[in-house]
Amino acid sequence: MIKKILSFLGIALFLLIAVILFKTFTAKRWPVRATHIDLQPLPDSALRHLSQAVQIATISTSDTSSIDTAAFKAFDYFIDKAYPLIHQQLTKTKIDSFNYIFEWKGQNQSLAPIILMGHYDVVPVEKAVADKWIESPFSGKITDSCVWGRGSADDKCGVISILEATEAMLRKNYLPQRTMLLCFGHDEEISGRGARAITKYLQEKNIKPEMVLDEGGEITEEKIKDVKRPIAVIGIAEKGYASFELSVQKEGGHSSKPDKETAIDILVSALYKLRTKEPPSRITPPVKEFLHRIGSSSDIFINRMASSNMWAFESITKNILSAKPEGNAMIHTTIVPTIIESGIKDNVVPSVAKAIINSRILTDENSKTVEDYIRKTINDNRVQVKRVTSLDSDPSPATDIQSPAFKRIESAVYKTIPNVIPAPYLMIGATDSRYYRHISNGVVNFLPMTDSKGFHGINERLPIRDFQRCIHFFMTIIEETNQEFR
Repeated sequence: MIKKILSFLGIALFLLIAVILFKTFTAKRWPVRATHIDLQPLPDSALRHLSQAVQIATISTSDTSSIDTAAFKAFDYFIDKAYPLIHQQLTKTKIDSFNYIFEWKGQNQSLAPIILMGHYDVVPVEKAVADKWIESPFSGKITDSCVWGRGSADDKCGVISILEATEAMLRKNYLPQRTMLLCFGHDEEISGRGARAITKYLQEKNIKPEMVLDEGGEITEEKIKDVKRPIAVIGIAEKGYASFELSVQKEGGHSSKPDKETAIDILVSALYKLRTKEPPSRITPPVKEFLHRIGSSSDIFINRMASSNMWAFESITKNILSAKPEGNAMIHTTIVPTIIESGIKDNVVPSVAKAIINSRILTDENSKTVEDYIRKTINDNRVQVKRVTSLDSDPSPATDIQSPAFKRIESAVYKTIPNVIPAPYLMIGATDSRYYRHISNGVVNFLPMTDSKGFHGINERLPIRDFQRCIHFFMTIIEETNQEFR
């Protein structure tokens, strides 16, 4: 009897291995569509315009009373002067003073419009590291290879590329069949209230775009070493966003005679529990498709085998992804402390300790399930938990990779980047486009920048080659608005 069982198990194992190897060796690498692409030449004024845009310090800060509104007015004036054909031929609508919609009316009003969007506000420059910038943060300096400055990559590259591409197509007397809307928000870095106001306006006009294209994904040539091709990482869904305050109140006193446990001790223990016990991991459909496309082109056999047989290698795949912060964020709801407050003097044990924790929420969860998880994991009634932001958002639905919206981006990607693999994925950060999902099921996040430099850090700059590629990319999208993608 035992021999029969062992024989059966041996046959089953042989068949399992045979199936895995068959699926691995029959899986084809992602096809190459073009090995060389002639990019549209940069208009003479394009670099100057990007430089000028960076020099306008449209800084968003949490304290909205300290925002320099003169800079935002200057940016409005700059757009009107830098792009005369857009100013003359497109209808401009201002929403809440500093958010803009430019309407390029299509010849066929029965076709659903397309939205190209971005934001022109930027994060502040940390004073502590301002002297570590190679070029002054708002110089907009143009060198042989880059345009330097805060916002050059995030996201004035996107805004200026859209405007440059539109102006160029207007110079060609191009007439789109479907209406195009250029939408620019002024406060993505702090709240996205501008984007929310824009989408409310569009909703009231009953506008339902076929596609909405925003920043988010980019080209990577460095992060996935075993794939020797550029990967266009295209966001098709976005994690949710929520912040919570943890607070502890416990009588303090003189630091010379501390109690066995203080408010700070209790708070730190709660944070430790949250950081050492992660929510369960899960490979969502966008991540699964991402792994399939890049895994099939990996130079490492085990990676090709795993991507071809995810049913058998899911645990191993999760372990590989978890090894790096970005990969780990793609398969977990993340919870991390971002602000800690306590104490008034070095010899006083404080009576109150508080922390803000931020969560980026995985698909099929929501802010309520995260709050429940936080309470259960801490398991201490002395720690009070409350939600603290009014602009929380639950995870978005995913844009279908067979939809016209995704196919438009895929087509433009193939015509912009040689040897590319277009790979859909789950956005781990928050963008203004999350509000546009209320009016469109075709939201896509991508700009053809390559491994962006200095995002929210020091020495932010945009390679000139990337800028050229971005303008070419948007011109391709505009040209293809007259095509149907089904």
